[in-house]
Amino acid sequence: MTLPIMTALPLERRGYVDGPEGQLHYRSMGEGPAVLLVHQAPWSSLQFRHAMPLIAQAGFRAIAVDLPGHGMSDPPVQPGIECYAQSLAALLRELDAAPAIVLGHRGGGLVAGRLAAETPELVRALILDNAPLYSREEREARIGKFPDRQDIAPDGSHITDRWAWVRERGDPDWSDETVHISVITYFLHGPWKEHGHSVIPLYDFEQDVPRISCPVLVVASKTDPVFPYACKLSQARADWQRATLPGGPGMVLDRTDEWWEAIKVFMTSVS
Repeated sequence: MTLPIMTALPLERRGYVDGPEGQLHYRSMGEGPAVLLVHQAPWSSLQFRHAMPLIAQAGFRAIAVDLPGHGMSDPPVQPGIECYAQSLAALLRELDAAPAIVLGHRGGGLVAGRLAAETPELVRALILDNAPLYSREEREARIGKFPDRQDIAPDGSHITDRWAWVRERGDPDWSDETVHISVITYFLHGPWKEHGHSVIPLYDFEQDVPRISCPVLVVASKTDPVFPYACKLSQARADWQRATLPGGPGMVLDRTDEWWEAIKVFMTSVS
């Protein structure tokens, strides 16, 4: 049964910590070894609303964070993958949740990887869920490719325009629920510059890959446009584990049971 879209789930606890870029909002569920969930851009912690109960039921403490400038976290003064990772470090320390298993989805994987490379004492293991590994040329080509559109139309058409944009650019298999969450989280960020997509091409993740020392699982979804980068990551780090999923980038929301089956064995082995 699909849960209704709401700001909180049963048994979920929410809170804030003070980070280097202002208040950082998080959701928490369950008890046990911490699993920090880092959403893709330009989403929020709501991306893990179906995954958190499964993680909690397996004996972990699921912590889903809103990155700075996303969801209900404060906008950063100086946005960037580096400042996002520093904010995650502050969250883990404040919640006494380290070392944690850290999972980052797509652009969130760059943040999770930066955290693991810079503060290895905070990261027990890392899961890169369809994280891109762009070359310098690819990053340069993506600069300005996803402009922010936060103007509010008096007839409300900005909502339907964004819905159409997501349907055109997103995974064709996305459910209406996933598109809905994508749209509402986008506008939840407010009228300031959308930081997620704009900072990703400015960051060189290739510099972090050799520095990551913890166990790593690379998750690759076959119909996700970033699928080829899983092969690139596997070539760069033959010691990393890999799991291949049949769908696209929406599996964590639309096919959560399959997504979880591919991840829970790794989580259990490193906890």
